[in-house]
Amino acid sequence: MRMIFIKKQFIWIIIITGLVSAGDLPSNWEEYWIKSCKTVMTNQFNQKILGIAALAALSATQIDMKVKTYAQTRGLLSKPVSHFGDYYGGAWGHWVLWSSILTSSIMNNEGKENIISKMQFSTLAMLTNGIITVGMKRSFGRERPNGSCCQSFPSGHTSHSFTIAAIAHELYGESVGILAYGLATLVAVSRINDNKHYLSDVLFGAALGSTVGRAFALNYNEIEDNIGITPYMQLKFTFPL
Repeated sequence: MRMIFIKKQFIWIIIITGLVSAGDLPSNWEEYWIKSCKTVMTNQFNQKILGIAALAALSATQIDMKVKTYAQTRGLLSKPVSHFGDYYGGAWGHWVLWSSILTSSIMNNEGKENIISKMQFSTLAMLTNGIITVGMKRSFGRERPNGSCCQSFPSGHTSHSFTIAAIAHELYGESVGILAYGLATLVAVSRINDNKHYLSDVLFGAALGSTVGRAFALNYNEIEDNIGITPYMQLKFTFPL
């Protein structure tokens, strides 16, 4: 069920990208995606974040069961708040981001190319994070704390939410970024509260999402600085029916 949900999110992300632009796929889009993917791992600061997160997650496995027991006996969040975190991390977060990009761009009278470049930058980052997260889930095959099979590490809701937070911080500055990271943290806590993930799952998920979002932002800004305008990378996807 979870994999079906993830695949649906990928499809929606790709469809949105296709809807906001039309035309052939130029080489600069492919170069941007490849370079950003490499930056996730090659950027020194990202390496530090992932390295520290890996050590923190490994250490957290020693207390995972204690945190799980406390969360299930005492509760970390109220049910409404926890449900909000679940929905934001799984189904709402990217729609909130896309709606914010569209609304703010229209209010600021930004051109079509600017809107499309932001939509594509954010979409590529979220799509890449999703691919990495699912790949790691399948590779590690960790059982969830509730006993369901093999999709626990890392937390997809958490990595997705922190990717969104990194994007929001880049596009709209520190104030919006703090709010977005706060929501992402709420998502992480809700996953533990709902017995869907261990502490170690959400720790690494948070670092993964942050580094992916940051990597794409670094290259987005590099293109923007070099060209002097907002980069416009057209995407076109077709689906055989």
